[in-house]
Amino acid sequence: MSSMVLLFLTFSAIDIKCILMNVITVKIKEVAQSKGITTAYQLQKITGAQPSLAAKWYRNDLKSIGIHTLNTLCSALKCLPSDLLEYRQDKT
Repeated sequence: MSSMVLLFLTFSAIDIKCILMNVITVKIKEVAQSKGITTAYQLQKITGAQPSLAAKWYRNDLKSIGIHTLNTLCSALKCLPSDLLEYRQDKT
């Protein structure tokens, strides 16, 4: 198993709600826009998600993210989990 896959499993196994604001940034909208997806409606169509869920994803409005969600987004956007999640060291 590659280290990228291990990191992927680690992120999916925890609730990132508490650390999301400080060190992990979700970049779904940015990745989607780079692929020509400019609205939540377009994201909904390519993922098959419910409209309200696709809108939350497009706004990067997540409290946690699981393997299934990452897999759905990565498949639809043809990207890697590391494209959607950015880790930055907390500067406190």
